[in-house]
Amino acid sequence: MIEIDGRRLDLAHIAAVAAGDTHVTLSASAIQRMSASQRSARATAAQRPVYGRSTGVGANRSVTLDSGEDSHGLNLLRSHAVDAGRALDRETVRAMLTVRLSQLAVGASGINPKIAEALQDMLNADALPEVREFGGIGTADLPALAGTALTLLGERRTLDGGEIPQALDGWATEDALPFISSNALTIAQAVIAHQQLATLVDNLTMVSALSFVAMSGNAEALSPEVARAADSPAVADIAGKLRGLVEGLGSPARIQDPYCLRTLPQVLGSVADELGELKLLLERLVVAGHENPLVFGSAEEGTNGVAHHGLFQMTTLGRRIDALQLALGSACATNLRRISLLCDPAYTGLNRFLAADDSGQSGVMMLEYVAAAAAGHLRSNAQPISTQTVVLSLGAEEDASFASVGAARLGSSVRALSTIVGVELVSAARALSLQGRTSDQFMNQEFRQAFDTALALFSDPQDRDLRPDVDAAVQAVLLPGLGRGGAPSLS
Repeated sequence: MIEIDGRRLDLAHIAAVAAGDTHVTLSASAIQRMSASQRSARATAAQRPVYGRSTGVGANRSVTLDSGEDSHGLNLLRSHAVDAGRALDRETVRAMLTVRLSQLAVGASGINPKIAEALQDMLNADALPEVREFGGIGTADLPALAGTALTLLGERRTLDGGEIPQALDGWATEDALPFISSNALTIAQAVIAHQQLATLVDNLTMVSALSFVAMSGNAEALSPEVARAADSPAVADIAGKLRGLVEGLGSPARIQDPYCLRTLPQVLGSVADELGELKLLLERLVVAGHENPLVFGSAEEGTNGVAHHGLFQMTTLGRRIDALQLALGSACATNLRRISLLCDPAYTGLNRFLAADDSGQSGVMMLEYVAAAAAGHLRSNAQPISTQTVVLSLGAEEDASFASVGAARLGSSVRALSTIVGVELVSAARALSLQGRTSDQFMNQEFRQAFDTALALFSDPQDRDLRPDVDAAVQAVLLPGLGRGGAPSLS
């Protein structure tokens, strides 16, 4: 059980809830903060106009709602619930609900705590709303959350086509905008992709070390002296890790390696840097009260108030995603080159394309094409989304971050990168096996386990269908701890 307290929520916990591995519960302090925020918002709305409570929204912000009119909230939810495209998977929707619950627990929205409790019950019952891919533009995921509200009300079917176990019997106008004023879906997609990429990049470091060994790389590029001269602590850390992994390799085959081996610390370090920056930002966003308007103060103490703002514009998140995508797009060039060199007898001492013999067999030739296709997708995703903009709502909203597009593309980058890393693992495993290498020459226990795991993926050098090999390798690199022997075996 994960407690949602509005103060801290680990990204790994969000991933666990998204995977369906655990339930959530709101803390008592979170419910108290939401109740206090609701009182503050009501007191403020009695004193001055408040956007979305006593006025319309968007270009209708100048329209004053009739006092006592309570149908506006339902109208707002129904009108904003339209989305389109394919339905998102259960994991993404669960992550969205978890993030939204955590944001509401901060106590800055003024929403009725009973709605947050209903959201908690929806998540724990796995009675999920159907959320589709097109709707958000990085200025709040209005359609996704309005559709969630309609599902909570029983007006929409759940993702399974069923009904919510216990539907809400109404939705006050004062609770409509506060519920949908959030980028919970965009943040959730970024969290899931970040957690997957963190595992994938950790395994990429191990796979790169296996390729380094298969090509008898020169470990001078990983030396402490080089690490001390690095321009980033992450580069130095990667150099040290790689140096420890390949300890025991023996004499290098070359005085100086190709870039794909020699620049491994810089390439992997830059990705690690961007992953770290994105993690820090996401950890703030999942416990940030960004609803517009922001509710603050105490009704009891007379310090109540609201602040109309633009924090919902996910400009920083869009830029962080762009930076990570650029690092991934750059890194994949070295993956492709290592895959190519593993096919070259000059670097492995084996037959061309790691074939069983030199009589014209193709070996892993086509794996280069598979990896190149995935790299093309990854590089396409590296085109910045933070330069996009749009003007909407009769000119009332004249910009958008499109972080929602970036977060969605980050998920597709996971699939592309896992394919590239999986292909490199298949190639390195085949090379190491055909070279007759064994893990006992290496000092690092984690590397020895990864080495043995890699060799277990290799079965037969004769020309055959390599799809099962790639599938098994991709599955392996998406699981935590390639060096802990958790990969599937083909044998």
